[in-house]
Amino acid sequence: MPLLTPTRALVVLTSFLLFSFFWTWGLPHRYAAPTLPIISHDKGEEKPVAGQLLPEPLVANVGGEGAKEKGTPTTLATEIKPGPTKPADIGSDKNCKDVRGASDVMIVVRTSRVEVEKPPAHLVKLLACAHQFLIFSDHEGEIDGHTIHDALDIIPNTTRSKYEEFLEYDKMKADKKYKPSAEKAKALDKWKWLPMVYKVATMAPNHRFYMFIEPDTSLSWTNLLQWLDRLDYRIPYYSGVPDTIDDKRYAKSSPGIMLSYGTLQQYWPRYEELYATEWESIVAKECCGDLILATAMKQGHVEFYSSFGLLDPEAPSSLIWGQKFWCTPVVSWHGLTTTQADSLWDLQEAWTKKHGWATPYTHYNAFEQFVKPHLAEQKEDWDNVSSDTQLTAETGRREKLEKQKAEGKAGEQPARKEPPKAESKNTQSPNIPPFAKLPKREDALDTLYEYAADSAENCKATCQKTDDCLQWKYTSAGDGECHLGKALRLGAKVQKPDANAKWTSGWILDRVNRITEEWGRCERAEWKFNQ
Repeated sequence: MPLLTPTRALVVLTSFLLFSFFWTWGLPHRYAAPTLPIISHDKGEEKPVAGQLLPEPLVANVGGEGAKEKGTPTTLATEIKPGPTKPADIGSDKNCKDVRGASDVMIVVRTSRVEVEKPPAHLVKLLACAHQFLIFSDHEGEIDGHTIHDALDIIPNTTRSKYEEFLEYDKMKADKKYKPSAEKAKALDKWKWLPMVYKVATMAPNHRFYMFIEPDTSLSWTNLLQWLDRLDYRIPYYSGVPDTIDDKRYAKSSPGIMLSYGTLQQYWPRYEELYATEWESIVAKECCGDLILATAMKQGHVEFYSSFGLLDPEAPSSLIWGQKFWCTPVVSWHGLTTTQADSLWDLQEAWTKKHGWATPYTHYNAFEQFVKPHLAEQKEDWDNVSSDTQLTAETGRREKLEKQKAEGKAGEQPARKEPPKAESKNTQSPNIPPFAKLPKREDALDTLYEYAADSAENCKATCQKTDDCLQWKYTSAGDGECHLGKALRLGAKVQKPDANAKWTSGWILDRVNRITEEWGRCERAEWKFNQ
């Protein structure tokens, strides 16, 4: 009997068809479900696996023979990849430019003709440490010997003719001295982001990481290099401080945005494919360039990773100091004055000279050096941003006290009235400050709350009597206000003191010292992000 008969062939074919049907439609099987992890990246001895996991980037045909006319995308042409990282240049004697990882990072500064006439000192020092950097603006030119690249010159003329914002751009091109108003420059700014990132991908495709900053972004060079050295540049990273507009999550531009080599390799083809057909109309209707970038990244299949804590959207003076990021290294600050930015740079220079380039500078270290020395029991003409509870004196209270004083009754306790209204973000009762461990309202404490807004001394005593009050501030404005805070902040000196609205601030130092001791001295830095 032959091995293959018609009956046997039919059985085999039927079995195969049934198996295929059930595998496709009937048998359970698992689909990929990618998630965004909390990334710790505690540094090991070795770098991640060798070799390219993503397609090789291509070098741009930027200028020169065969270059396309400005206003159209540039086709990438030649294979190139990032070079190897230096092995271990981390000693305290190393120059900032010779440290491990310095050549891996491209610094990209986004500015405008309105914003910068001369780069601030801290930015000059940062650029001196970077092997390569690019400065983009709404015009081309030069600043302190550095080339300024026009971020808008690849936007087609047909696009520029449709939108009013580009009238200012045309005026700047026609007149090198023309300076638009801040409002008009801001309206034009949103158009820079997408072509700027594309131009970076074509002009400098061989870097592992790209840090996009503004002139007033203060970067810690040592912490930036240590952070990025823990990451695999082939992973598409789009990372920054998260914010939300109309339920759209994006990375705020002010503290800095980090993109990886892998990200730019996924971005530039999508730019060439989608800018004219989809992205241009999105830019036209949205408010902000960093929000638009998030949309482009999403369409380029690049996930967002939050690096809040590593990147700070606040200055040390306005930051809320707490346990969560106490041991997190500080990669960037924003909102600093020029003096503050220079001071922070100097502090970190002293840090690397003492500790070398492999020891991170944490929030704990920044607090000890930049904040703690300024805390005091009481500071005049100072606003420490205490804001958890506001106790406001009743209308006419000051006039009543002055009348009693004139009558010689200032030392007598005024007749009991209804307690002043307490305004709070976390309301429990209209007259009770919202502290988690509010003590029993005995008569003495009840009286303090009632008269807290009469004077700085009363306000301070009220904070001392409330278990988790860390700081207070008092103003003589109106009939008086007492503000209590359980969040730890430094604040700043009042720039224009007003004799009729004087501010006095203070901290309960023993409580501040106790809780910061509990938070620890951070022998081990916390690098995890995407939380």
